[in-house]
Amino acid sequence: LASLLPHSAGASGKQLDGLFLNFVNTFVNLVGNLRPNQQLVIPGGWQTPDNAHVCLYILRNRGTSFSFSVVNTGPAGLEYHPSNFDGTTGRQTKQLVLTIWDVPPDRVTDSTFWVCLFRMQVYPSRRNTAEFLYAKLLTSLNSRPLTANRDAGPAEFYYPPATHAAAKSYHLLALLALTTVPERDAPPAKFSQLLVRCAAVECAYGGIEDARPGSMDPEDTRILRLTARNLANWASTLDPKELLASRQDDGTEMNNMLGAALSYTWELLDRLLAKLSIASAKPLDQHSSQIGTLQLKGMSSAQLNQVEDFSKGRIRNLNVGEDAKRHPFFGRLRRDNYDEVVRALMGDPRPDPILIPAVLTDESMPHIATSYHTAASSLLRICHACSLLLQQRRLVKNAPAFVASAAQYALTVTLPMPHLDPKVCFWRKSPMRRETQTNLLFLIRRMCRIYSAATSSVQQSRGLVGIRTTALACGACVADAIARVRCTDDPSPFSLHYSGANEGPTRPFGFESGGFESLAANLPIYDPRLTALRFQCLDYMRGMTIRDDGTWNPTIFNFDVSLTPHGGDLELMNHLSIELALPRPYPCTERAMATHAARLIGGQNGAVMEILPEFEYFRDIVFHFKHAVSGASSAPETTEDGYVWLPTDATLKWAVKPISDQDKTLQYHVTAFRGHLQEFVDPSAVVKEKGSNPFGAFLSLFSKSRVARSKLSCADPTNIVNSCGAKFIKGKAKPVSIKNEDDILHLTNDELPTFGSVLTPADSERFLQFFTVPYLRIPLILDFFANGDPGRLVALKTKSLQLIVDAALFEPGMWKPSDYFEQVTEIPVVNKEKLQELLSTPLGTLFNEIAKSPDVLVECIVKMLERAIDMDVGRYVSNGSSGPLILYCSRMAVRIEGFLKYALRKCAPTSEEPRPRGLEFMEVHKVEAALKNLRKTLDNRVIPMLEYWIDPARSSSGSSKNNNVDSSNLVHAHLIYLFKNYEYEEFDYRSISVLLTSQVFLSINHRFSSKAYDDLADSSDPSKPPPSIQIAQSEIFDIIQGKRYHILKYMSENPDDADAAMEAVVRVSTGTGTREKRTDGKKELKRRHWKSVDHPTCYGRFVPDTEDIKLRDGSYRLPKPGENFEKWMLRVTTKEVGIEVNVQISEFTLQNHKMMLLDPTIMKHRDFQHTRSTVLAGATDVACAEVVHTTNRYHWRLVGQRYDVMSWAPDKRNYFDIKDALNRDYTRKFPKNLRAGETWIPEVLLEKLPLILPEVTLYMTSGDVSGSPYAHL
Repeated sequence: LASLLPHSAGASGKQLDGLFLNFVNTFVNLVGNLRPNQQLVIPGGWQTPDNAHVCLYILRNRGTSFSFSVVNTGPAGLEYHPSNFDGTTGRQTKQLVLTIWDVPPDRVTDSTFWVCLFRMQVYPSRRNTAEFLYAKLLTSLNSRPLTANRDAGPAEFYYPPATHAAAKSYHLLALLALTTVPERDAPPAKFSQLLVRCAAVECAYGGIEDARPGSMDPEDTRILRLTARNLANWASTLDPKELLASRQDDGTEMNNMLGAALSYTWELLDRLLAKLSIASAKPLDQHSSQIGTLQLKGMSSAQLNQVEDFSKGRIRNLNVGEDAKRHPFFGRLRRDNYDEVVRALMGDPRPDPILIPAVLTDESMPHIATSYHTAASSLLRICHACSLLLQQRRLVKNAPAFVASAAQYALTVTLPMPHLDPKVCFWRKSPMRRETQTNLLFLIRRMCRIYSAATSSVQQSRGLVGIRTTALACGACVADAIARVRCTDDPSPFSLHYSGANEGPTRPFGFESGGFESLAANLPIYDPRLTALRFQCLDYMRGMTIRDDGTWNPTIFNFDVSLTPHGGDLELMNHLSIELALPRPYPCTERAMATHAARLIGGQNGAVMEILPEFEYFRDIVFHFKHAVSGASSAPETTEDGYVWLPTDATLKWAVKPISDQDKTLQYHVTAFRGHLQEFVDPSAVVKEKGSNPFGAFLSLFSKSRVARSKLSCADPTNIVNSCGAKFIKGKAKPVSIKNEDDILHLTNDELPTFGSVLTPADSERFLQFFTVPYLRIPLILDFFANGDPGRLVALKTKSLQLIVDAALFEPGMWKPSDYFEQVTEIPVVNKEKLQELLSTPLGTLFNEIAKSPDVLVECIVKMLERAIDMDVGRYVSNGSSGPLILYCSRMAVRIEGFLKYALRKCAPTSEEPRPRGLEFMEVHKVEAALKNLRKTLDNRVIPMLEYWIDPARSSSGSSKNNNVDSSNLVHAHLIYLFKNYEYEEFDYRSISVLLTSQVFLSINHRFSSKAYDDLADSSDPSKPPPSIQIAQSEIFDIIQGKRYHILKYMSENPDDADAAMEAVVRVSTGTGTREKRTDGKKELKRRHWKSVDHPTCYGRFVPDTEDIKLRDGSYRLPKPGENFEKWMLRVTTKEVGIEVNVQISEFTLQNHKMMLLDPTIMKHRDFQHTRSTVLAGATDVACAEVVHTTNRYHWRLVGQRYDVMSWAPDKRNYFDIKDALNRDYTRKFPKNLRAGETWIPEVLLEKLPLILPEVTLYMTSGDVSGSPYAHL
């Protein structure tokens, strides 16, 4: 309630008035929902311009009437509280809890009283005084003087705080509000306080119960003895007559309760003091220690003075025949025994690597969990497969990309999303055992680690950032639902407290979405399912943190706000400490409790982690999510290119450290990825805290690195102008702010972005104006390119324009919560923040457009696609206009089709679920017609055209083949993309053969770069199309992962189509034909029957019937005589297979050798450049296969080129590790300072030296070698 009060938000003026009115309405509804015998603690007090006073109110529903209590510890206002005096000491006592009895219900359900009451806190005024509260407001509740309430109910008197500082600590205030029950027959507050104090001492005793004799520090012992004394003093002051005075019954029950409590107190104190007398250490023990002496072991002089001969460049032995003494190097250049010399130099063959198969998609598990068992089993199997792939990253190409997509699929598809209603929620509607709950949370944390490591090792596109935040949000939401389950056998105390299901006065907790709402709003998400999941996660997180009455549940793990525990963290740790009998700090101040909570949550005090491992798993899952939405990089940005992180690297290592030398408050210190600090740094948030305007936030990000700039929307006109304007690219102007059309009209031609002169200044001006109206921008932008000047459409070939249009279409925008009901009441809306809230959508801007006007949307897309296809020149030309334009329009059409299909599936009349928010009024027949029209164009025109582009029969020469490798990779990637939205019912031979051949072709011929190309500010040549395959790596592998289950299922049920598809893979991979036929002029071979190897670990590894029958039926796995485990594993995983298509990891193996790309270090080596530029026509990559690798040489054969490549290791036969920089015996620099008789040496060496040892400086000994038969240099 305190956080809901408007003054907590720092508002003022009209905004404050509106927030205050909303708060009062919400609070009155809360009061109306208060049931009999329920009470509410309310923040209270008053505020003047130069001072403030804090108290608390208690409102209780007594059935037919209400009671209203003021808890005030003074000093202001205590003059209105009844007084008494202590007969023993003569000191004055005060009734610190003043109760107004018999309040009619209509007085508290009317907002008038509450407006007057809360106005004293929200609006500072000199009229806000204790007199106004006590003499005017309180008396109006029951129309009686204050003194008339004194004898109407029980009253308890306390010593008021002695000083102002004591009153300002609010410890007594909070304790009174916690323990006071304004009811005639309720236990007195003093009795409840006894129970609270006993519980605290019980926790302390639990912490030392198992302490060894003499092990406790004397200071700890002193504190505990003082605690016991305070408890005894408090218990001794309880007067049974005073406690029973106000009760209407005979007091027997209360007397029994008090007697039992006091007996328990004395027994507890006896146990505590007895344990302290044994466990406390003697003062002498704190200083008694023995320091051992360190014995240095000496070395003999021979050992100390011994120096290796080789380290000084000396050869230890040159014993040769007597007649060979004058020519010891004779015969070194012989070449008549070349083969023997090469075999001797190449060394022994390297041991064949054992490639353990990884099953990412299992036939025995449903792709969507149907029970807790299938969920846990699927997670375990996917985790195991992902770990295998990452451990074998040098053997499996694109291993991190496969792992990232598999982990993302598990978090977003395999695990069903939770529901707010426990009766409907998959995770809460059925009974669950404690072991299942713990295991599921452990596996989800393991999956988050794997996903974090894998996504840190792949191409860091803006789309991946949005996908990663959504996937981890799904994992956090699922973990939240599991953590709330009350297990049937042994409920976890953490789950009970977290869900609010624990006995006693507890309430549920949740965790906030943090920056998730704002970060992903500016990042393109091309998958409609992930877009919808983002909004589902936001709805779920909000639903778990806000109650039906509008009040908020406390939240935990707010790492993005502060790395110091606060709010819900303190409350939850306090509850768990009490529940688990853990020692708590005393006195229990907020700072002491924060330190206590930091040690428990951070693991420095492992008591909670040991008892409740599920708490640790849940903490790590939420941290992974919170760090992802912070926008900060998990791994260090200085990591070498291509480095692959392992799940162990992503393990979070927790510690707690003081904030600074001055501030000793503990905060979390979390590291991962080689000790990289997991910081939460958001420049835009920092600027916002400083009170800067939105343009300041833009500047704080725009001037940073590409990672920071990725948070900026590419559909923001300010970002577009400052990133793409010619004047700004040259760095000759300061950034400008674009808020409306007038700002655009004032831009000069140099400031207007023309994207490499593909748009005229007039068209650019008009185009930019569309982005100032975000709610209408989608139809305006599509109409701009679909109709009018064809030159506009051609402009879409450029990378910058493609990024901008994609952002306008697929950035989901701001989210509208389900409890937001404000409508537009004025035009224009002056307040920009309010305008942004009003234009937010519950499911994203594109879904909003589909719901409102799908026919206009698709009509423009189809027109753009057809006009682009009409420009086709029969092949892809990278520096032309038609190829990049056609591919971009195809990508955009497929993405729009995906959103249409998702909306249609969710709104279908046969769907059992209600329509999602935002699609309630979608016209299904319009979407069906638009979808059919769009798919018809893609199937009948685009797919045949792309397959025509890559027909190998149209390229006969080797040179042209190499020129077309990059283009073929690009087209194959888009062929995969065109089947992105196919469902199982739509699969046929064409779809599975295209998906299989294209992914295997890409695996062999394309090397995915870790460099991202979606930085709008990277405009070195803005008129060029995107490089590489023009699709983010994550999108391609997400499609492969999403379709694999259905492809394998279709192949199992349609073996004829499966056989034909496998033969197509062989033809395309070996370059002997197309997907449909051979094109190398040879006779078509008989189709073979392909079958997956019959073993659970080999599911998806297809071999033909020409292979050994034992391989296909699984009997090959029987051990052979004399075979050890290593040889057996090598045989069953690698050696037995001759030809194989592995659908799990998109690999084609021929005669035990996988086809791959030549190593990039070889491609860049200067010895290879001549061959690359002539024979390979400057190809970016070339496919190869291993011949034989030995200890000193790698040997590859280039596929289809009739060339072999061998890479030799350095010759180490005469190589010695020299300790000194130079050999001290060789001091004469060659060829300087030569004697007259030594001229024969340069005559022999100088011409050959640059060829033999280029850029090497040689040195000679100082001795004369004029008459020597040879010389050492």
